[in-house]
Amino acid sequence: MVFRIWSWAQQTVLALLVLLFVAMTLTCTAQVVWRYVFGDPLIWSEELARYLFIWIGYLSAWVAWKHRAHIALDAVNYLDAPALSAAVGRLVEVLVLGFCLYTLWSSFTIVSITHGQPSAVLEIPMSLVYSGYSAMAALIALDIVFGWLAANRAPVPAQLSEL
Repeated sequence: MVFRIWSWAQQTVLALLVLLFVAMTLTCTAQVVWRYVFGDPLIWSEELARYLFIWIGYLSAWVAWKHRAHIALDAVNYLDAPALSAAVGRLVEVLVLGFCLYTLWSSFTIVSITHGQPSAVLEIPMSLVYSGYSAMAALIALDIVFGWLAANRAPVPAQLSEL
């Protein structure tokens, strides 16, 4: 049951990522059209596009982790010993999990401090922008934990060697 919920959550985040990308593309297109066709630039579009891009970047970092596509993780592929590669892969997962949990905990302070601070143009709480990092850290941490619980994922970059 928990794995089904996790699978649903992953699909939801991937759908959200697509929606954010579409929204950013439409926002940037509207910005260009209003500026050059109508001669009346939109004052909110640049800020919205920037905040959407920030969230896209954070959620994409989770997707890269999920597929073990980070450049730093690729270096583990070049070890010639499968047992050593597996051990290093698990060590990387432990280190990344620790980093994600620590920074997730620390990000709560930033998010709470900035909740009352509105953005310059849209006047949305800046905590909405900064919480993108919290979402990424939580997703990566959950991916590691559920990967361990499922015990069906090879350690870090084994999938990449088959490409």
